[in-house]
Amino acid sequence: MKRLSLLPSLLLTALLGVGCASTPPPKPYVPVDTGHAFLWEVKDGHGRGGTAYLVGSIHMGKTGELALPPSMEAAFAKSDALVVEVDVNKVDPAAMQKLALELGRLPDGQRLSQRLDPITMTLLGRAAQRMGLPVSNLEPLRPWLVGMVLSVTELQQAGYKQGEGIDRAFLARAHDAGKSIVELETAEGQLRMLAGTPDELQDLMLRDQLRRTTAPGTVLDQLVAAWKAGDADGMASLVLDGANEPTYLPVYERIFFERNVQMASGVDALLAQPSTHFVVVGAGHVVGPKGLVALLRQQGHTVRQLDRNAAAE
Repeated sequence: MKRLSLLPSLLLTALLGVGCASTPPPKPYVPVDTGHAFLWEVKDGHGRGGTAYLVGSIHMGKTGELALPPSMEAAFAKSDALVVEVDVNKVDPAAMQKLALELGRLPDGQRLSQRLDPITMTLLGRAAQRMGLPVSNLEPLRPWLVGMVLSVTELQQAGYKQGEGIDRAFLARAHDAGKSIVELETAEGQLRMLAGTPDELQDLMLRDQLRRTTAPGTVLDQLVAAWKAGDADGMASLVLDGANEPTYLPVYERIFFERNVQMASGVDALLAQPSTHFVVVGAGHVVGPKGLVALLRQQGHTVRQLDRNAAAE
């Protein structure tokens, strides 16, 4: 099997929800250009004086594809600190690879085909054949790690790179500007969250990813189009459409909605400080009725999406 030498890429891609976004609505997605950036201003609603700028990130991109709009540049420039899901610059790839394999390997003598529902296994065989991956190479792995391997393999084949993502761009800028960096989660925590998912739900997560009719590279092309257009509703329809199906709702609860609640609490704590934070999390965490924008409004904060060319106030 290919060495899993890009675990941070695998992790961030999986948590962005590319697999969950792989069954888009029946009608082809056509982006609606809203004139907005994929950027929201959040003003503390409880008199504590904090401000946050919230960006929905695409974690992987093609070289030069994700140009930052002026309002996003301005908001970052006036922010005191950058807030991300995980500071990948702090991640030791070798240690993460070791941990992922420790958590993601099945016990000796067990095989993936013995653990998966026959429907999921059939879908996996088709996907592996399409990508030129022998199923035997995946047999020692748990379903959550198989999903990560498949997602990133296909995205890399489509020309996407983790180093070209929005979060990586701002991490580099924060380092150059000497801004402090705050993590809402940790890489180890994200891995352990996936590894701690019950077996039945892991099967369901993988099946949701594999049942797609659209290649992951095409899906990510659509996500990029929604991001450029500032189309929050379109992004939600692409990333979270499967949550409308009761069978697959637990997948979205695990990957998105439960974590959104924790992230919203983290942002609320930052708003208690009389300073400005620039928050970058996966786009799938920002949108929808259970996304960060909605949760922060429910907490009493003032949230508005900024125009692409507007200067941050």
